[in-house]
Amino acid sequence: MFLFKKPEYRRFNLTPRYWDPAKEEREERERRIKAELGIKDENAPYIPNIKEQFRKNFEERKSHRSSLNSSYALRMFMILVLLFIIAFFIFIKNPEGLLRLFGL
Repeated sequence: MFLFKKPEYRRFNLTPRYWDPAKEEREERERRIKAELGIKDENAPYIPNIKEQFRKNFEERKSHRSSLNSSYALRMFMILVLLFIIAFFIFIKNPEGLLRLFGL
């Protein structure tokens, strides 16, 4: 029916070996409590919280990006308003010259 064969989508199927969300949550809570109390565990291995770091960086960039977009939109709106006002005053001052310029 088709001239070309449609490529099949590649599927990614990873089954985790074992993951206990309750244990992970409990350990995270214990680490937070120890950090608040100022207790340092010398034997504990360093486990970076990459997921939280990504989330934090994403939120920072998102807030910065949205402020940039809103300022850009406001600036463009103001420029367009100024251009329309200038064009309106030019047309009011000399309507025959503009009509002649556009060939009307």
